[in-house]
Amino acid sequence: VHGIISTLKYHGFISQDEETQKYRLGIRFIRFGDLVVNSLNIRNVVLPVIDEVCNKIEETVHVAMLDGTDVVWIEKRECNKSIKTSTTIGARLPAYTTADGKIIISYQNKDKIKTYIPKRIPRHTKNTITNRADLIKKLEEMKQAGYAIDNEEFVEGIKCVAAPIFDHDGKVRFSLSTTGPAFRMKDDKIKELIVIIKEAADEISRRIGYKG
Repeated sequence: VHGIISTLKYHGFISQDEETQKYRLGIRFIRFGDLVVNSLNIRNVVLPVIDEVCNKIEETVHVAMLDGTDVVWIEKRECNKSIKTSTTIGARLPAYTTADGKIIISYQNKDKIKTYIPKRIPRHTKNTITNRADLIKKLEEMKQAGYAIDNEEFVEGIKCVAAPIFDHDGKVRFSLSTTGPAFRMKDDKIKELIVIIKEAADEISRRIGYKG
């Protein structure tokens, strides 16, 4: 049984609490249904907040979390506009490629940040930051600012604004973001979204016990 558990843990289907050593279903099970999502307390907390944000900004809103070196989207709300970003709950990408992932890893230990970024960063668009040192510096700036912007760095024509969600221990385990087509995400709108997304992320943080 221990061998089976170890295998499931290795592949992300089971996770183990570092303090209690107890096991629970892993984040990868989101792909196969709502079982894991329903077990995440944060989902019940974020739903009313992201509903309000989505109605206010009329763009897709996401909640994501870190799983290994990947970022995984665990909840979303889509806008009603004809042109919108199409994403899937349970989808994952390397954390360093997305605004959600960047803002989460920017709050990690400096030595640990390097483990999330490959030595050779592939170019996805003309805006991709391919220099490792430059990206690490950018992450430091994001932490200081309290938000991250994906300026068509991973997918051409798509922009994203993300802010950190702090848990009761003051750790950043989740992020809140909004994504939309670049032709709608102009500079003025980006400035508005930064304020809205940061305030909403702070509200979620308070609701899950953050006292900062």
